[in-house]
Amino acid sequence: MKNLKLLFTSLILIIFALACGKSNSDSGKGNFKPKVIKHDFGETELKSEPKKIVILNNLYAEVLLPLGITPIAATTGQAGSKEFASFVKDEFKKANVVSVGWQKKPDLEKIAELEPDLILMTVHQKDLYEKLSQIAPTVGFLMDNEKVWDFREPALKIADIFNKKPEMEKLIADFDIKQNEFSKQVQEKYGKSKLVYLRVTEKDIRYYGYGRMGFLCDSYKFNRAQDFPAERMYESINMEKLLELNPDLLIVQSDKPELFETKVKETPIWKQIKAVKDNKVIFADYSLWQLGFGLVSQEAIMNQLKSEWF
Repeated sequence: MKNLKLLFTSLILIIFALACGKSNSDSGKGNFKPKVIKHDFGETELKSEPKKIVILNNLYAEVLLPLGITPIAATTGQAGSKEFASFVKDEFKKANVVSVGWQKKPDLEKIAELEPDLILMTVHQKDLYEKLSQIAPTVGFLMDNEKVWDFREPALKIADIFNKKPEMEKLIADFDIKQNEFSKQVQEKYGKSKLVYLRVTEKDIRYYGYGRMGFLCDSYKFNRAQDFPAERMYESINMEKLLELNPDLLIVQSDKPELFETKVKETPIWKQIKAVKDNKVIFADYSLWQLGFGLVSQEAIMNQLKSEWF
């Protein structure tokens, strides 16, 4: 009888262990269910949870990385460069993320070789949607940080693909708290100060007041040195105009270091600018300030502003 009891107990434990093992196995698979994703280029069916993801714009990295998802490959934001943007470079290097070319001309053969189970695209690849869809399920959103700076809506749509919308809502809510606190600090310290974001290109010198740099005023509450029609992202100016604006705060981003030296710094006007005299000049990294779009880059920019001006 004692042996029978032991045998019965053993059988119960084995059955329980098997049941737990099945339960744990099922939970490891997650709760992903086949779904049809409606997006800006059509509808795409996902039969299983994507694991091998290729992103064709770093804007997607700013959604995926905070959610703990790393792509296997990504495009770069600059023509002829294999370097990823500074705000994702370290994470991508750790994960051995592969470059698949420039975002406006992605390498389709290389993407196909990677055998992804999801491709995330933007407006830059709109003419390639059909070809990309033949490689793997492809989803695209018209994220364009030249026209729309608010990353929240597309971020929630992308997170929803992976059943992580609640997590993204929490990340956005936490970021909004930080942003609101920072905007109060800006108003307290620089409430009457005038800001110019200056970009120096091969062609001209530009004062960015709207578009991708509009968040400096719209979200952080800095004051534009001068208004111009919001539908224009920037105004081309010369050094005489910069002196006329005479900003209290100046952010300078040069496409090449030598352009800043020859077009701006070496001119007699540079040292007359109030921001220069007061040591209120920030030098902006192109890939962070110009290519960024979401949670990762915005926090990095906020931290740079805090460390240099507060």
